[in-house]
Amino acid sequence: MPANIEHMQVKANGITFHVAVAGANNAPSIFCLHGFPEGWMSWRPIMELLSNVRIVAPDLRGYGQTEHPANGYDVFTLTDDIRALMETLGINRPLLVSHDWGGALGWIFAHRYSNLIRQLVVINCTHPKTLVRAVLRFEDFQTIRIPWVPFFEIPWLPEAFMTTALGRKLLKLSFTLREGQKGTMNVALVDELVERFQTPADLHGPINYYRRMVATQLVPEKRARLDAVYATPISVPVTLVWGAKDGALSARVAMNSALDAGCEVEFRPLPGVGHFVSLEAAGKLALELQRIIVQLRNP
Repeated sequence: MPANIEHMQVKANGITFHVAVAGANNAPSIFCLHGFPEGWMSWRPIMELLSNVRIVAPDLRGYGQTEHPANGYDVFTLTDDIRALMETLGINRPLLVSHDWGGALGWIFAHRYSNLIRQLVVINCTHPKTLVRAVLRFEDFQTIRIPWVPFFEIPWLPEAFMTTALGRKLLKLSFTLREGQKGTMNVALVDELVERFQTPADLHGPINYYRRMVATQLVPEKRARLDAVYATPISVPVTLVWGAKDGALSARVAMNSALDAGCEVEFRPLPGVGHFVSLEAAGKLALELQRIIVQLRNP
């Protein structure tokens, strides 16, 4: 059934965010963080399947109808965005559900602000410290699994090219070619996501997530600040849901995430599913989330 979705503009951490909300006010809250190059709509299939919870899904900084400021794409500001949104919206200790780049923010947010959430669910995103180490050490070929990262370091060219008609076709292929089983991708929703990137300014912010993270690794002071964040263990339960046919991120590497999270991580593989889990296996993901919701209600 189509979800009854409310849309609002919310001022938080100095900018205005577009936030989509579905579900009753008194239902358990799920706060969702989308990945690259997506937006709040990637959670719409979950909104339609989980009617017994209140799902809050913002367009993150630089995406869609949220403001596209020139700066603030470092992980410290981005996780402060999440904290400020929760505070402004009055969301008390939600289940934090995160995917891809949103997953990286979810890991870091939980290191910084475990007290603000009940549990962390990460979907197809290795702990950032684990991932960087794997890239540097060529673990399970992780270094060559993500060839777009060096390309994204080039100024202005990636967003200029990828917002041409040809570039948008390639963006669409980045979704459809990575499905776990042929024909499972929600192509209509992919088209909707890709069509939001019409000008270089529409993609400048999202690509800057990569640029600022690389800069954080290369600048000693910034790297030391992030390492200090990682030194505080995550103190809430963590579940890592993994589309097992993800070719970009190694499951073998991801299973080491607990070492850097500083806590146990429940690993829940989804056989036959690719990277964009909510876009090709929303039913399976909804079942996983429902299982966690039941556990939270009956600890």
